[in-house]
Amino acid sequence: MIMEYEPTADAIRTFWDQFGSIDVAWNINPNGSPTQQAINAGQELGCKVVKWEELKQLMRNR
Repeated sequence: MIMEYEPTADAIRTFWDQFGSIDVAWNINPNGSPTQQAINAGQELGCKVVKWEELKQLMRNR
């Protein structure tokens, strides 16, 4: 879970470094959205960077 208003690529990479490999980085701040660079960094690392609606969709598809 990423609390930042608008997570950046650096925030995603730092989270990855601190907690290890993840499948999903969920931006839990209801007022912001991840930057495109954060989404791209997630793709490079092999994880999705999502908001709540996208996470619900991922959970339904599993």
